[in-house]
Amino acid sequence: MKTLYDQLKPEIKAKLEAHHAKYAVSIDGIFKQLKTNNRYSDLTIDEVRTLNTFSDVSLIETTQMDLMYGDHLFNK
Repeated sequence: MKTLYDQLKPEIKAKLEAHHAKYAVSIDGIFKQLKTNNRYSDLTIDEVRTLNTFSDVSLIETTQMDLMYGDHLFNK
């Protein structure tokens, strides 16, 4: 089974990597969680918030379903 890191949309992964130099501690932490979990529901609310923040996702354009199932962040 693929990890959440493997399932990340390429544009989301690119944004996280682009912010890595400036926010290494936060991004290393989220990368660790993504590499050790394979289900979106395993992430905490704080981890989802961190993903949204550092991938520059506009929450105005994000639906409730996106937040519930992670479709805006991960390939299914």
